[in-house]
Amino acid sequence: MENVLITTFPSEWDASEILSFLKERGCEVSLRYFERPPMEDELIELLKGVDGIIAGSHPFTRRVLYSADKLKVISRTGAGFDTIDLKAATERGIIVTTTPEANSESVADFAMGLLLSLARQIPQGDKDVRAGHWTPRMGVEVYGKTLGIIGLGRIGKRLAKRGRGFDMTILAYDTYTATAFAAQQDITYLPLDELLARSDFVSIHVPLTEETHGLIGERELRLMKPTAYLINTARGAIVDDASLARALKEGWIAGAALDVFATEPPFRSPLLSMEKTILAPHTASFTKEAWARMAKEAAENVVKVFEGKQPSSVAKF
Repeated sequence: MENVLITTFPSEWDASEILSFLKERGCEVSLRYFERPPMEDELIELLKGVDGIIAGSHPFTRRVLYSADKLKVISRTGAGFDTIDLKAATERGIIVTTTPEANSESVADFAMGLLLSLARQIPQGDKDVRAGHWTPRMGVEVYGKTLGIIGLGRIGKRLAKRGRGFDMTILAYDTYTATAFAAQQDITYLPLDELLARSDFVSIHVPLTEETHGLIGERELRLMKPTAYLINTARGAIVDDASLARALKEGWIAGAALDVFATEPPFRSPLLSMEKTILAPHTASFTKEAWARMAKEAAENVVKVFEGKQPSSVAKF
């Protein structure tokens, strides 16, 4: 009987269906929820005797992976695996799986919600009214504006469709081109610098890699219009926080909406005190529908590894 540890689902989410699925397939299942990502030592202790883990963005470092005596599979909910040392996992024979499609619609919804909130200053208006103030704020229309999407993958494509619903002009930057989709949706691929210079809203949807770490820094932010807005629901380290704080303070751009941060929680970030920001606690994928899909696929991936079958999506070094 394989031991499966689940650490990723929100405590308020009903995991009974997934627990039943795993138990029916002969797994011994334990739950351990965290309000914050676990530290290395905590994870090492938790992984003792564990054959498979369904996890979020935990620090699966080389030290953690070499301490895991029985671990066969890390089944990651979501598309990212930047917190996992894939080289060490490969050396240890540990399979890393993801659920890249499961949360795409929810994240695209959230990115569009942030875009609209920036344009019309919706959170600021809510805050004003609750504080006893009645100060209508001047916003901008989204209709007919230009949306630049950095990373036209699963989520980027879905956001593009939402943008088209507002008759937005869609620009895209990616190292891979989805030619047929771009033609169908009337999307223009551009070099990054040109996309930044032409867009009214820039939304980031690339994975965090060596190439994308710090992709948006001072030089890139200075290329944007002073009336433009930046949205990041991908990974915090793609944007240089210090440069973004300066850009907002000095008016290089009009505002930013962030669901992700280089350090989470970002309680010491200068962005917290800036009026021109909308900040969220890495919650773009937090819908009942997305979590149901992620949970199901993550559990299926664990079982497939135990049965010697090919999981649906394997992250490779």
